Amino acid sequence: MNHEVLERLLIDRASGELSPDVEELLEAQLERDPKARDEASEIGETLRLARLALDGQPAILFPVPRPSWPVPSWAWGMAACFVCGLSLGIFAVYGRNEPPRTAASIPGQKLSSITTADESAIWSARRFRAGLLPSRAKAENRIIWKSPVRKPEIF
Repeated sequence: MNHEVLERLLIDRASGELSPDVEELLEAQLERDPKARDEASEIGETLRLARLALDGQPAILFPVPRPSWPVPSWAWGMAACFVCGLSLGIFAVYGRNEPPRTAASIPGQKLSSITTADESAIWSARRFRAGLLPSRAKAENRIIWKSPVRKPEIF
């Protein structure tokens, strides 16, 4: 019998997991081989000591930290919902109060042949920006589209 197979069978026998017919064959092998019998006693003793070590109580008992005031589980859930709602609200509002983008506008010198539209119309971008932002100096003339159906306005 191979040494590795014998070792596995001895561990299974010490654990009580061998079938009766395999255990009889192993006993017959142990009666014929004294070296295997010594190894079987060593494995049995090792497993017995391991069980004793695992079944025993720990030598030092560590105190379990408890909070000074108990917090109910529903309070943790409410706090998590509040934090998630607050962060979603901040990210949803972020960027809405910025000035209108002028990076996508077209410089006025390229399309100087386009006529300006009426500034008193309801779609007047100049009126809208004047109500929202303080007046600022313009670096160059720009064309701003007021409406998809009207001509662009040159600023």
